[in-house]
Amino acid sequence: MAKWYELQGAENDVIISTKVAIARNVKGYNFTIKLNSEEKYEIADKIDEILDKKLPGKFVSTPMNEVGRDLQISLAEQNLVTPEFVSYAEGRTLVTTEDQSLSIMVCEEDHLKIQSLLPGLELEKAYELSNTLDTLLDEDLEFAFDKKLGYLTQCPTNIGTAMRASVTLQLPALSMRGQIPKLASMVSKLGLVLSGAYGEADNPVGSLFQLSNQVTLGISEQAAIDNLKSISLSIVEQERAFRKDLMNSLKFQDIFWRSFGTLKNARVISFGEFMESMAIIKVGVATGEVEVPCEKLNELIFTMQPATLNVAYGQSLDRGIRDAKRAEAIRNVFE
Repeated sequence: MAKWYELQGAENDVIISTKVAIARNVKGYNFTIKLNSEEKYEIADKIDEILDKKLPGKFVSTPMNEVGRDLQISLAEQNLVTPEFVSYAEGRTLVTTEDQSLSIMVCEEDHLKIQSLLPGLELEKAYELSNTLDTLLDEDLEFAFDKKLGYLTQCPTNIGTAMRASVTLQLPALSMRGQIPKLASMVSKLGLVLSGAYGEADNPVGSLFQLSNQVTLGISEQAAIDNLKSISLSIVEQERAFRKDLMNSLKFQDIFWRSFGTLKNARVISFGEFMESMAIIKVGVATGEVEVPCEKLNELIFTMQPATLNVAYGQSLDRGIRDAKRAEAIRNVFE
């Protein structure tokens, strides 16, 4: 079965992915920070039992201490788990569907983090997936809830809906035009936060940014989703306009075709160089300068990362060999 990031999503020339995560804690247990490993695995067992009964064969449960370090890091590279989740594997379990579009991190910060991951801009669908699974599990587990505060979480900033919705955007044109600080300031006034997806917040690798809701108390899930979608679409239009402007510049055209040549012909390429060149290529793809499916480029963001390549080849590759394998895979997309 194809992974979620191999599929085509809406607005995928700018928006790489959508994620909706819902934090929950099981009534009758201490918060995760106060649980021992036995109690953590007990919660995971209860989740497995419910899913096996209600959705037989749909989910696979993987204790993190039973998988190798490359696979752990690869899961974080693919945004399926947080770096914190794999920083200490004991007592933590990942429950996921085969295509990894729906998953549960068991005993990260909270007892459960129910997550849906989809390509492009798919906020309503992602919320529906996470919310449906949340409702199904709550029928048997009974999540901690207060009538005034909403869902109770280990971190007070998450109480209320305990939902974090986000989209990952690739914004090379806005970045090159120096618009990111202005954009970050604007969205913060609208209850959202714009941060770097990989690397430094103001200059992330490949111009990848994450836009997410900041407020979980005093606002409904649907209102948060609607707000995020509206602002995301506004940013998409801004990015597309700046991309068209860039392609009218002879200086940028030179940068573009040099980057295109690198991806099409390189025999060795690092992940960082690939990401920077690919972000530039996206400008020309969106404006019709070259024809490369955006979903193929977006898929490479996840499959070309170091640990994920190691997992694909079944061994920890030497950096030089890994860079050569990466270059070969990228050339195949540009054939």
